[in-house]
Amino acid sequence: MANTNILSEDKVKENILLRPVSIDIKNITVSFPTPKGEYIAVKDINLDIRKGEIISLIGHSGCGKSTLMSTISGMVKPSNGEVIVNGKKVTGAGPDRGIVFQNYSLLPWLTVYQNIYEAVDSCIQNISTDEKHLTVEKHLEMVNLTPHKDKLPKQLSGGMKQRVAIARAFAINPSVLLLDEPFGALDALTKGTMHVELLKLWNLDNRNKTIIMVTHDIEEAIFLSDRIVVLNNGPAATIKEIEIVDLPRPRNKKDIVNLPEYKTIRERLLNLLVDKFSIEDEGVKFEE
Repeated sequence: MANTNILSEDKVKENILLRPVSIDIKNITVSFPTPKGEYIAVKDINLDIRKGEIISLIGHSGCGKSTLMSTISGMVKPSNGEVIVNGKKVTGAGPDRGIVFQNYSLLPWLTVYQNIYEAVDSCIQNISTDEKHLTVEKHLEMVNLTPHKDKLPKQLSGGMKQRVAIARAFAINPSVLLLDEPFGALDALTKGTMHVELLKLWNLDNRNKTIIMVTHDIEEAIFLSDRIVVLNNGPAATIKEIEIVDLPRPRNKKDIVNLPEYKTIRERLLNLLVDKFSIEDEGVKFEE
């Protein structure tokens, strides 16, 4: 039976425009001391993100994407400015912000089931033990891992490990999900599957979770995001441009890559990210 609680596409668009700001990044600067003096990673970053949006942060290596993500998570303290999440100033890590890393961060001595249960047990205090087990089982089923629940992480493929990590993050029911290059180590086929799994979970939650993702993959950013934030090169990286991804949802990769809007967005992002250079050899000029 179809889930009648899932919102229609028109209703989702309308709701996002009317939704409150979930994350308010105000004049954030992050610097670190080094033997050669202060290093400014990001400078004067201002960005507001609405509840239920998926935002991608992209840019060249060293542009401060992960630093900005860590500031939102509370693991890095800004040198200046503040991050407000759901009306509260971020002063440290908290269960309202779930994090998924590229390296999965699973506890190797615990089974798939136990990895998720430990997170639920630690972060959700106001439900019974039986309800915690039901939560784990529900999220295992969502990512099709119930048959593998008793396996250890070393017995899983990379894609399966990442499904465990994402199921664990959703199971603690954070209002904000932070993804730091979560699919970077996966092959193209597995990565595509994981994109679908992520959007499936987001849809089942009626798109109430705000998601911020760090990625180097332009196609990934376009497929998943509502907006793409392009950062300038560091040090002292700032926001170069924000690209609105006005493509219909639900999205099918085979369909959207043929849309003129997709091609336009991709070309604009490539122009922002790819440095043009030329090689002159014996009077012949090559451009890329």
